Amino acid sequence: MQNMNQITISNAESIINAPLPTKYSPSTYYPHPFSSHPEKISLRNAQFGASLPQRKENQEITSLEKEQKENLKSDNILLERKGYSIYLINSLKQRIKVSTLIKHMYAWRGYCTKDTSVFSSNPFQITFAAYNKQTILGTITLTIDSDKGLLADQHYKQEVNNFRKKNRIICEVSKLALNFNSNSKEILASLFHVSYIYAHYIFGAQDALIEINPRHALFYKRVMGFRQVGAIRTCQRVNAPAVLLHLDRDHIRDQITTQVGCFARHSKKSIYCYFLSEHEEESVIDRIKQMP
Repeated sequence: MQNMNQITISNAESIINAPLPTKYSPSTYYPHPFSSHPEKISLRNAQFGASLPQRKENQEITSLEKEQKENLKSDNILLERKGYSIYLINSLKQRIKVSTLIKHMYAWRGYCTKDTSVFSSNPFQITFAAYNKQTILGTITLTIDSDKGLLADQHYKQEVNNFRKKNRIICEVSKLALNFNSNSKEILASLFHVSYIYAHYIFGAQDALIEINPRHALFYKRVMGFRQVGAIRTCQRVNAPAVLLHLDRDHIRDQITTQVGCFARHSKKSIYCYFLSEHEEESVIDRIKQMP
């Protein structure tokens, strides 16, 4: 019988190297929210971050290069801020670290952790993580609706279908976890903003959904403007109560435009003031374009 660890690694590597389907075109143009005269931004390269960087033949690998190979890849950095960076997660080691953080934080809250890893066969599922050097501070996973569906379909099929009937592209955020030692508001804002950039500029997503424990729902309603669209049900994946929340892309764009950097007025009731500046957002978009 094949060793279970070998099976896990084999499956994970096949997921990492899986090509992206072409249902949604990354070359589609979407307006930039900061522009008074919206620019047309083209995000090319359908294989963004989908495959691991390949080493040149006969390249001599020193001990330092071996160490760097095991650590985070600089070409996977999407955002650099004081004290941390946001990475696109696409290596086996990174996925293990992210999954470990999720399991640890979910277990601490008393949730079931069986289905909380970020190893998925869905190529429309993208995971981001915030790191301070080699310490993981937080993570979030973005899933774009496709023929594989969304996690929310398990408990809120009818509610999700109501958005699909409007011919709108839906995305879902899930597997959110923050390290106890992180600056939670800023890390949370950065992870959500990078997810927004991917969802909006690459896939043209118009609606965002999240399943959240009811005791945390008020926070997301207050600081981000989510609204409840599904009743309290038991989420079988984590064996805990959940509600379905929705956030419109236009609301996100409006809040980014008016609140970024306005800490004095908005820091207590919103996290949009911690979102990226226009310059930072453009930098993230440029990095996505340059990814192998």
